[in-house]
Amino acid sequence: MLKSRYLCGGSVLAVVLAMGLSGQAAAQDQSSTVEEVVVTGSFIAGTPEDAALPVDVISSEDLEKQGTPSTVELLKALPVSSGVLGDTNQFDPRAQGSEGSGSVNLRGLGAQRTLVLINGRRMAPNPFGQAGAGIVDTNIIPSAAIGRVEVLKDGAAAIYGSDAIAGVVNFITRTNVEGLEASASYRNVDGSKGDYTGSLLWGHSWDNGNVLLSAAYQHRSELTTTDRDWAAQPYFNNPEGGWSAGNAIAPFLPVTNTPTGAFTPAAGFQLDTGCAALGGVVQPGALPACLFAYIPFDNLVETENRFQLYGEANADLGDNAKLHIEAFYSETDVPEWNTSPSYLALQTPTATTNPATGLPASVLAGYFVPASNPGFAAYRAANPTQIPAFATGAHIPGVRYRPLGYGGNPAFDDGPSQGLRHYDAFRVSGGIKGRFGDDGIGYDFSLTYGQETGVRTGYDTVVSRFQLALRGFGALNNDPNGCTSAETAGFTTNAGNAAIGCHYFNPFSNAVQSNAITGATNPSFNSALANNPELVRWFFQEVRTKQTQKLFVADAVFNGELGIELAGGNIGWAAGAQFRRSFFTSIYNDLSNIDANPCIDTPITGTTSCTVRNGPLMFLGTGEQADLEADVYALFAELAVPVTDDIQIQLAARYEDYGGETGSTFNPKGSIRWQASDWLAFRASASTTFRGPPLTSLTNNSVTALSFIGGSFRAIDIFGNPGLEPETAKTYSAGAIVEIGNFNATVDYWRFDFDNPIVGEPSGSIVNTMFPGGSGANCNNPAFAGLQARFTFQGACGITTIARVRTQVVNGPPVKTSGVDVLANYDFDDVMGGRLRLGGSITYTLEYKVDPFTVGGVTVEKAFDAAGYLNYQLSATSLPQLKGSVFAEYTTGPHNLRWTINYIDSYIDQRTAIFAPNPVNGAIQPNGAKIDETWLHEIDYRVFLPWDTTVNLSIDNVFDTEPSFARLDLNYDPFTGSALGRTYKLGVKKKF
Repeated sequence: MLKSRYLCGGSVLAVVLAMGLSGQAAAQDQSSTVEEVVVTGSFIAGTPEDAALPVDVISSEDLEKQGTPSTVELLKALPVSSGVLGDTNQFDPRAQGSEGSGSVNLRGLGAQRTLVLINGRRMAPNPFGQAGAGIVDTNIIPSAAIGRVEVLKDGAAAIYGSDAIAGVVNFITRTNVEGLEASASYRNVDGSKGDYTGSLLWGHSWDNGNVLLSAAYQHRSELTTTDRDWAAQPYFNNPEGGWSAGNAIAPFLPVTNTPTGAFTPAAGFQLDTGCAALGGVVQPGALPACLFAYIPFDNLVETENRFQLYGEANADLGDNAKLHIEAFYSETDVPEWNTSPSYLALQTPTATTNPATGLPASVLAGYFVPASNPGFAAYRAANPTQIPAFATGAHIPGVRYRPLGYGGNPAFDDGPSQGLRHYDAFRVSGGIKGRFGDDGIGYDFSLTYGQETGVRTGYDTVVSRFQLALRGFGALNNDPNGCTSAETAGFTTNAGNAAIGCHYFNPFSNAVQSNAITGATNPSFNSALANNPELVRWFFQEVRTKQTQKLFVADAVFNGELGIELAGGNIGWAAGAQFRRSFFTSIYNDLSNIDANPCIDTPITGTTSCTVRNGPLMFLGTGEQADLEADVYALFAELAVPVTDDIQIQLAARYEDYGGETGSTFNPKGSIRWQASDWLAFRASASTTFRGPPLTSLTNNSVTALSFIGGSFRAIDIFGNPGLEPETAKTYSAGAIVEIGNFNATVDYWRFDFDNPIVGEPSGSIVNTMFPGGSGANCNNPAFAGLQARFTFQGACGITTIARVRTQVVNGPPVKTSGVDVLANYDFDDVMGGRLRLGGSITYTLEYKVDPFTVGGVTVEKAFDAAGYLNYQLSATSLPQLKGSVFAEYTTGPHNLRWTINYIDSYIDQRTAIFAPNPVNGAIQPNGAKIDETWLHEIDYRVFLPWDTTVNLSIDNVFDTEPSFARLDLNYDPFTGSALGRTYKLGVKKKF
């Protein structure tokens, strides 16, 4: 790695944080100041003039002046980073299931394309991040031990290998810490119990080594959607704001049993009359709906508890060798992840449990409620005009139904359904670094092992059990012998006899006392018809997934000088090899394991033979257990060529071999820096870079995500692809560095040209192309046969009958993106006896052009430019064109006061159909087509007190600005906005 002084070379403006943070080495806390730093981007030991790389360095001093933001806050605010996970994750397919984890996404190119390092060494990926796609969980970083963060904003695969397409973020731990530091903070968040942290850091140095130990605890409190007025909007304010056409207050079709045994409709579809009383909105039509607001059951912020341990030791092994060993452990617990009381019925029962399967093909598949169901009998008595006296039951269409809704889930105290997210991460790295002889070749040998294990739980309805409960064959979860005689009878007798353990589930509104969120009472409620929580627990069962990613890396790097001296000095070189072995394992409980329960009826019949293997659950998919591993071998070389004192060139190349069908890749890089004058320098680089296919994408296994389609969430099954090729990109950058007295600035133009990007097929675009404007005109079009094969329907082909969409990880269309980074600051040395610094940084994305995307022989996405757009359900993420900040910082004596203004440009919701006349009242809803610009103000004050005590006071979002409205589930875009509002934070650090 290239050594340079703190404000020189590729680190010009190194202390300018891309989110507006700024500081100077001279003002750094002495416990973390070093004479030289290692700048990310090279393995050559050189001089300041050798650097030609756009690297920003964020010191612990910078972070402290900003009130010590969390890792998520830091990375989300970087102008160079867009589409960061970590706040609210569950309503975007790219984030579902990874609540509690974080990411960094340089250039908006995807978090999997930013390489994250600790002390220059790789980390194991998050096992749940985009289905194990290679995203590093930044929330496990041992933040208390971090001395600085280096952000390389350039393609770096020639140096570091796969995943460094968009750049590198290198977290580097503190050095030369002496003694004990204790710190704590509390942040007041309106509507929650607040966030708090605590940490201990201890270090000690000897003549021939040092040691550093840290322990930290971080807590985030739950913030519900109902704690923010803007988060749960009425339907007519935002139909896309967490409203679903699938509800427990459902449409039903009275049916009668004909003499031939077939079930036929007795009348048209009817809507349960309890809709309005419980807070629903009636959507009329041939298949009416009671629109359900699920957002009030969810959280904006989940409860998170995080514990981190870190330790490192360094020792001299003689005059020319040093030993370094480091290890950390991190645990993140999200104990009560909240979601809807139950999910939509995307799977429906077979004839094994549903006798009413003889309905006409035009009737959507669904569930059967017999006339003997007490809820049915009571509802018919109260509503004789809806259900004829001769009706023998009712049919509930699956795509318009969920078992539990406005009344909450009885199994969870009539509230939301809950699950958990839990992560354990461990990493150990060690190596020996030195030189063969006093002037010999340098070497750096290291071994690194890391792993992260994630556990994810949730609950879903077992289809066959639920149908049995509707017919009176349900059992209580705490009764192991429940309903055994009825099961022995093969479900042919509608016993409904509690004496033999059989129970009915009542699907009508007369079972619901009140709206669990608003408290609105239901006048038709009958306490005798309320559903037993233990019956709900019997059919509403836990699904559990445990996944682990492991990574072993062996590095050998050599460096030295060629002995060829040019006008600017000797040519430096570095060369080395790397071996990586990746492991991925997934373990499912039986209910969510497709091999244990492949069929809808497997839980009750034991059969594993069925035409469609989607498992036994109503909504969630099943998974196939996996035990995967792969090896990667790499060779690389690098030259630093000081042509003159003013012109330096760096050359690098890397070869990586993945074996198998993936094969190998070779990538060169060249960069140049020209010091044109004392105050002006130019730099430029060009390279090819790459990313190998993630281990989890090279199988035929699938994972299930969710996507909002036709008024409700539907299942998206994402399958791997053994034929994936590495994605490649050509990267270019050119910039200028200006240093005139107290003024420093950099301007850099950057460009990335992608080929074969590894992406999931865009489910939203597949649906919109198959059903333009919601129309089913393409259902009988032979040209769309390949696309139609991707869908599973409940009934005939149509957007309202979609149950599942099959997609695949593929090498997608080319992408071209470019933009400009600007960083600048100016120091006023004497202002009323103190020092004033003004500065700012912006990233402006000029373009993000994506070529047409073809699926099943049909173009599902035309070429588009994602820059300045929301890009909902497209292959790009939210991408405001301009993101930046400016600041003013005043320092006098022990006091430091800083005002920061963070800015996010307005951007456009590219969807057009959602702004058409509302299907309920016909009103046009243009609000949200433009997502307004955001200005957030922050004040931070730090003071050094006696007794080695430091106090920080911070006010974030000074004017309590609400996030800009967006037509999304949470009524804002969590990839760019913040839900917290104005917060107050107090932090205290004491040295001993």
